[in-house]
Amino acid sequence: MKEVGFRVVVVRTQELSDLDKISKVVNSCSVLVGAHGAGLTNELFLPTGAVMVQVEPLGLEWASATYFGGPTEAMGLHYLRYKIMPEESSLVEFYGRNHPVIVDPASVFAQGYRAARAVYVDQQDVRVDVEKLRETIVLALQLVGNSCPAGDESSV
Repeated sequence: MKEVGFRVVVVRTQELSDLDKISKVVNSCSVLVGAHGAGLTNELFLPTGAVMVQVEPLGLEWASATYFGGPTEAMGLHYLRYKIMPEESSLVEFYGRNHPVIVDPASVFAQGYRAARAVYVDQQDVRVDVEKLRETIVLALQLVGNSCPAGDESSV
C-alpha cells in the first residue's frame, strides 16, 4: 500500500480492546482495509468520505454486504469489496477446488447456520493476492483524492 501512496498503520488484535486509542487511530485514516469480521465495526470511527475496503471470504457475500457494506453509505463512507478467489482461501486446500464448499456455498448454508459458520467463519483463513488487492487499493486512493501522504509504516 505504501507503493501507491498510503502511510500504513498496522493495528494488532490486542490493541482493538482500547476503544479510545483505536477510535482515534481509525479516525485519522482515509482508508480502512480488513477481512470480514467484528474488527470492521471500527468503520464507525472513520471520518466522512473515507473508504472501507472489506476483504470478503468465500461464502460470506451476504453477511459482508449486510453487516459492513450496506451501512457505509449512511455513514458517509465509500465501500469497496475485495472478493477473494478460491485460491486465496484455506478451504481449497482442505476441501479441493471442486467441492460444494467452494463452488456452491448455498448448499452448505442449506444445512443451517451452525454448519456454514463452522466452515466459512471458523475454518477459513485468507491469504490475499497482494497484486490483485492492489487494484482495489488504487481505486480507494482515487476515491479519497490522494489525501493521505506516503510515509513509513507505523504500528499501534
